[in-house]
Amino acid sequence: MRVDVKKFLFVGFRGALQAFFEKAQEAGLVHFIDPRRLKAKEVPQKIQDIVNAIKVVRELPTLKQEEPEKFSEVNVIAEKILSMKHDIERLEEEKRTLKLEISRVDVFGDFSLEDIQHIEKETGRTLQFYFGKKGTVEEELPDEVIYIASKHGLDYFMAVNKELKHYEQLVEMKIDQELHVLRSRLEEVQNDIVRLEASLKKYNKYNEFLHYALTVKYNAHELDKAASYVEEPIEGQLFSVEGWVPVNRVEELKHDLADTEVHLAEISLNEGEEPPTYLENKGYSRIGEDLVHIYDTPSNTDKDPSLWVLVSFAVFFAMIINDGGYGLLFLAGALYYRFKNGQLKKAGMRVWKLLVVLFGSCVVWGLLTNSFFGVSIGPDNPLRKVSALHWLVEKKAEYHLKQKDEVYKDWVKKFPGIANAEDPQAFLLGAKKESNGKTAYEMIDKFSDGILMELALLVGIIHVCISFIRYLGRNWAGLGWVIAIIGSYLYLPLFLGATSLATYGFGLNREEIAQGGLYMIYGGIAIAVILGIVKDKWLGLLEVTNVIQIFADVLSYLRLYALGLAGAIIGQTVNDIAGSLMYLPALILIGIGHGLNMVLAVVGGVIHGLRLNFIEWYHYSFEGGGKLFTPLKKLETD
Repeated sequence: MRVDVKKFLFVGFRGALQAFFEKAQEAGLVHFIDPRRLKAKEVPQKIQDIVNAIKVVRELPTLKQEEPEKFSEVNVIAEKILSMKHDIERLEEEKRTLKLEISRVDVFGDFSLEDIQHIEKETGRTLQFYFGKKGTVEEELPDEVIYIASKHGLDYFMAVNKELKHYEQLVEMKIDQELHVLRSRLEEVQNDIVRLEASLKKYNKYNEFLHYALTVKYNAHELDKAASYVEEPIEGQLFSVEGWVPVNRVEELKHDLADTEVHLAEISLNEGEEPPTYLENKGYSRIGEDLVHIYDTPSNTDKDPSLWVLVSFAVFFAMIINDGGYGLLFLAGALYYRFKNGQLKKAGMRVWKLLVVLFGSCVVWGLLTNSFFGVSIGPDNPLRKVSALHWLVEKKAEYHLKQKDEVYKDWVKKFPGIANAEDPQAFLLGAKKESNGKTAYEMIDKFSDGILMELALLVGIIHVCISFIRYLGRNWAGLGWVIAIIGSYLYLPLFLGATSLATYGFGLNREEIAQGGLYMIYGGIAIAVILGIVKDKWLGLLEVTNVIQIFADVLSYLRLYALGLAGAIIGQTVNDIAGSLMYLPALILIGIGHGLNMVLAVVGGVIHGLRLNFIEWYHYSFEGGGKLFTPLKKLETD
């Protein structure tokens, strides 16, 4: 949840300054204000060096951890690590360059540059080396051009001339070092790299110490930075500093500062001053808060969207992955990671819980829709009994069978055998085709696709309506738009000649709800405009222009269906092709095909799952642009 913050003035004797800031840092409740509004101080280079050194040692093989005799050695250790890493990178680049140079000149053999110079001096001739594209040797070349060999897709030549000469189809090569010199230097470089890497690996033993040293150094830096915000009304005797404090933590702060002899008093905000945004979440709401900060910080008047974003993201991610089998693999991987890494803390634990929520939702969605690794599950399979999608398919078939409507007639025309069906099961199973030994239940597939598309739209309608409802206090016109959106869902099936969930699932008369839906559309738009005028005067008339935007935002949720369908088709195609191959090639294809499909599905799930929250949903219930509440607090290692 978002908690309001208040602005306080802290005043105390100059002698209590250090103790006050140390206590404030331990409490972690005060966001101190820089009165000069200066640009934030850069983190000192020595701290940056420690951070960079940690990045290096954490990639090295794990060793038993040790500490140096003196804490002050931390910067010397960091400098040595970075120096060796820099030398290794420099040598790796030289190694790459040497290999390229060797591959360029070894076609001419290991000759002496001194011998070449001697020949040129004694004969008065010039020796030149060239290369040309493959096939140049087959062209008519001057007699003085001698073909040497072909390598790396190129033809290599040498020419002996009285003076330097250039040929249109050839590129001259300059050879500055002899081949044996290059090879000798390459060997030296490789040996130096091995030696430095061996030395660098020993520094992993300082990994934990470097993390500890980083917290100590960074906390001291933050303490000094906060202390620089102090003003001295009576120089040398009193100090004062301003800061933001969450309203629900004021008493706790007073208790923590009780023995510092520093007094605090609430003060008013300066003109145009905006308080920072303080979000206080625990459990799964805290995970949602991490997602919220990916896009933007809520304003200090926004409602906290953390839990809404997490739940919506999990639903969208599952619908886009659209495969319980993939979800099981992902979930097993997450559980294995937890097993191998023991107790996770703080951010690591939150990331792991997020993965479990996402992958668990994929498994649930897979059970509800009977989708596992793109395998077609037969209508008599026991898994169908727990499938909500199959239940809806049967309800839809039952409705059309009972109504004997146009949909029924079209299916009977295509499959005359189902004309005598007396129950939805027989109606569905009768609409089938057999090809290459496989049976395709066309009506089940057709109804399933239509239901999934409608569910994607329904999810979008609910999601956008929730967004409007959350901000009704700020945007009164949202009430009208909620009514209009619901009315559109009720009316459009009749307009499109389709059958909606409201009809076959809940037994509502399509014509009656469509008529009511039409009234809701016009009435909702009218209410939105009227409430807009009441709130914003004549500018409220512009509310009617939101019709297209809202319509487009709701339709945007069709991507949930489209992406899920695309992944399912790829999975089925991989299975079909693999079924026609031998055992080993089939396994390889299944591994590669489903592997790529999983990667694409996860990328789509993350991007579009978050996008629907941050773009379509935020549009109606999020102002953003806030300044994050960043109190002075101690950084701790996990």
